[in-house]
Amino acid sequence: MLAKQFQTFKWHIIISFFIWGLLFVVMIVPAVLAQPQLQNGADFPTPTLSPVSLDMIPVERVGGAVESKTYPAEVIGPFEISETTATSNYPHGAIFTVAIHSELAISNVTLFVRYPHGSGTRAIAERVDADGTQWRALLYDTPGQPPWQEFDFYWSITATNGEFAETTSQFFVYDDPTRVWFKSETPLLRLYWFGYDESFGQVAQEAVYAVRERHEQGFGRGLTYTPIAVLFPDLTTFAEFQAGGESGVRRRAGFTSNDLGMTVQRFLDLGNSSSCPLYPRPEEQTLEWLYDYTATVITHEITHLYQYDNNIIGPTWFIEGGATWFSSNPLRGRQEGLRDRAPDDDLPTLQGVGPSSSAFTPNGCNALVYWMGTSFHNYIYGAYGMDTIATWYDLVSRNFSMDDALVEATGKTLAELERDWRLYLGLNPEVFVRPTDPYQFPPTPTPFGS
Repeated sequence: MLAKQFQTFKWHIIISFFIWGLLFVVMIVPAVLAQPQLQNGADFPTPTLSPVSLDMIPVERVGGAVESKTYPAEVIGPFEISETTATSNYPHGAIFTVAIHSELAISNVTLFVRYPHGSGTRAIAERVDADGTQWRALLYDTPGQPPWQEFDFYWSITATNGEFAETTSQFFVYDDPTRVWFKSETPLLRLYWFGYDESFGQVAQEAVYAVRERHEQGFGRGLTYTPIAVLFPDLTTFAEFQAGGESGVRRRAGFTSNDLGMTVQRFLDLGNSSSCPLYPRPEEQTLEWLYDYTATVITHEITHLYQYDNNIIGPTWFIEGGATWFSSNPLRGRQEGLRDRAPDDDLPTLQGVGPSSSAFTPNGCNALVYWMGTSFHNYIYGAYGMDTIATWYDLVSRNFSMDDALVEATGKTLAELERDWRLYLGLNPEVFVRPTDPYQFPPTPTPFGS
């Protein structure tokens, strides 16, 4: 009987332990899994690219010849305005000519240009004939203007008595008459390149379409215009329109202009060595790798255009990290370069102005602002979801500071989130602030002879 009671008691204990264990799994384990900082060095996956199956996009050949474009004549009040002729003389600007007949004496004719975001420039026209009816304006008389930019233009005419008129706005493309380019166009991108084969266009366009869904989710909408990407094959051609020539742009891979709504880049040279482990060895760098890498750069730069189009501003790590995270292959979002640091080489804080743009990861890959910014974006995505990214960006676009927008989107301050993110990376959660010694004035040298 006693043995039977003992057996019953033993089974009660086993069942109790089983129930308590089950409660632990149901109640405690989900709480642990919900804390991304307890991932023990594992990374949240970056967002997957949308599947893309585009039909072969036509590629046309453009440029390579001087072609003057004409625009309709019109009569506005006392001014009879002839056809306008516009001719690209890239890389030395564009020439616009017009004849204006009027019984009034004309004191001023100005060519006005308007870019996609409403900014613009102007060029004062000069009389070019004896009777004063022919006018000529040179647009871009200084270096720095890339080919294939698009803009609207119009003439502003003023008579000596104050009579004033503006012509109808017309559209112009600053083409390159010096060589033939490839052009690929979709609703998401107008792409120009030369020096590499036609297949690059398909790779770049598919990359832009692959990140379209993420862009629209994160920013709430697409761009209000079709962006332009211009790719030069080497430093020499990239430098031909820029001040300072090759020496002035040797360390620049390209630039993106919010005003022009375009990005201008150059292909990397195949066969270059890099200390960054994310890049293949020179002998392993293939044309396929170069095309994929360049497509990633294009999607990164297009994200900058999204940021500008949506009034997204903030510290450098937020802007560059966001552009990398939204790109087709966020190489700089991997954590190795952040985790592989010497014990006394802690990450700088994200707070305030954040890390310096000149600070680099220890493995020699990229500026730290890119890695830290991308990793932090991916942490927010993994811990809180895409809806939180969208809320964060929407609030910033409505003039919330980046920090305040984070509080509204996540319920935590940047300082709290940074602590969680550092734990997630396997680092000390407390930001290390290097001590500074009190400044001591050095001894002042005594002038000779005193």
